[in-house]
Amino acid sequence: MQDALLVLETSCAQSSAAAWGGKELLCRVEWRAERNHSSAIFEAVRQALDALEGRCLKEIVVGSGPGAYGGIRVALAVADGLSLVHGSRVAAFSSWNGLGIHDGKACVMSDARRGGWTWGRLENGILAAAPEVLPAEQARARMAECLENGVPVYSTETAETLAAREMTGGVPVYPHAEALGVAWQSLAAGRREELLEGPAEPLYVRAPHITCAKRPAWAVKA
Repeated sequence: MQDALLVLETSCAQSSAAAWGGKELLCRVEWRAERNHSSAIFEAVRQALDALEGRCLKEIVVGSGPGAYGGIRVALAVADGLSLVHGSRVAAFSSWNGLGIHDGKACVMSDARRGGWTWGRLENGILAAAPEVLPAEQARARMAECLENGVPVYSTETAETLAAREMTGGVPVYPHAEALGVAWQSLAAGRREELLEGPAEPLYVRAPHITCAKRPAWAVKA
């Protein structure tokens, strides 16, 4: 019986899981997570595992973002737990590879909060380099430049969010576990091995915002 692949994508509120036996798609599950990633993911994973029907779960791929770090961390924790039980290998793979985009060249953007926008470039649907964070005005200028040159711009934000931020011209999309799994399987074997050997962690687009304590941790409040 062929080895199996499980893919988890939880970087957005619209989350999903998919499972393959060899090249055959065995299961795809979607759920609207909102703030309930930790409770909603388990039933989806159970459905995916049931669809394996005894196949060996060889690899687990988790969408690493950019996106909701909370959802990504939950999926990585689930993958780590499954790997202990099934002896699976775990890889983090950018969620933007699972947008189902087939343009030769395209750009993707998302709201990075704190006035910034995460910006990435895709080639044949695969993220070509690490995303960067741009100030809003620079992101708008780059979007206009891309559209003027015929390069489509996609965004994982809703149409309402884009309109509210005056980001006109972006096409809303969201990543899906099925598309992410297809992209994973299309990679060269050497590249997959490289990702499987690397740390399975979220894709951090910038250093975390840390607030310094008003007093040392050892100090006693009067």
